[in-house]
Amino acid sequence: MALWFGRSGNEVAIVSDSASSKDVSGMTDDSGKEGEKASAIIFIGSTGIAVRAIAPFIKHKSEDPAVLVIDEAGHFVISLLSGHLGGANELTEFISKLISAEPVITTASDIEGAFSVDVFAKENGFILSDFGKAKEVAAKVLRGEKLRIYSDISMENLLKRPGIGEAEMVSSKEIDKADIVISYRTKLLDYEEPVIRPFNAIGLRLTAKRVYVGIGARKGVSEEDVVKAYDNCLKSSGIEPSAVAALVSIDIKKNEQGILTFSYKREIPFITYSAEELRSVDGDFAASAFVQSVTGVSNVCERAAAYAASRNGREKVLVNKQIYGNVTLAVAVAM
Repeated sequence: MALWFGRSGNEVAIVSDSASSKDVSGMTDDSGKEGEKASAIIFIGSTGIAVRAIAPFIKHKSEDPAVLVIDEAGHFVISLLSGHLGGANELTEFISKLISAEPVITTASDIEGAFSVDVFAKENGFILSDFGKAKEVAAKVLRGEKLRIYSDISMENLLKRPGIGEAEMVSSKEIDKADIVISYRTKLLDYEEPVIRPFNAIGLRLTAKRVYVGIGARKGVSEEDVVKAYDNCLKSSGIEPSAVAALVSIDIKKNEQGILTFSYKREIPFITYSAEELRSVDGDFAASAFVQSVTGVSNVCERAAAYAASRNGREKVLVNKQIYGNVTLAVAVAM
């Protein structure tokens, strides 16, 4: 979405993502609401007008769209709002090159060439919810202090990331010292001492959205059965619900209404694969002659979870086939 201010400062042309346009007088409530739906807003005119226009509609850095300002002569492209999470800085660089203008980016981490935890989270699909702790991490990096990081998944290249400075990975025993904790769990699994204990980390939590829940079910399974099975499985295994990237199964289940309704209400993508695809994944899976006769594979839930994870990293099965009445579930993570 782009807003263009004429020389009088009173005329505004709104160009939406669908490329429709209309003239309005000033930034009205309607145009503000339209802007809330956009992923980016570009003002062509003065920064002052842009600031006054967007002020009533700014919510939080986790929700606000990217906001840019370009002067009428096209000399400067300014990243005004949501530089990292909204992508304004990246868009500013792109448009600047496109129109041969000077990019104006003022976020401290970009000026110093330092590691930005919110950019890192966005690039990896991690969920960042504590912005207060994110500021503490940013300040520590800018002061040149060492970062300590704990991760449940492979982060081999993180320490080589430009601008991260002196950093080290810590073990689960040292998680209390970690500045950043990357995990898909509600509880910490201590691999050195095979016990599960609650997280008590004081660092910034980044939820790794890398978990795939494989589902098998009897034909006509109810939404209620799916809800009970899913919630019980995640709770008992200590999996953070927001870490689930998708619910996965075999393609003959793609129209199973109980699963589709659950997926829609929970806003979890439901992805299905062919029997041939599920057979292609290696692993020691529980086998059922009945399931084989119906679906063409000896196991649906474990194979679906493992296959989905393998398409997004190195797969690791976290929960083997669990039976909950009419539903079977398994859980895998992309490491």
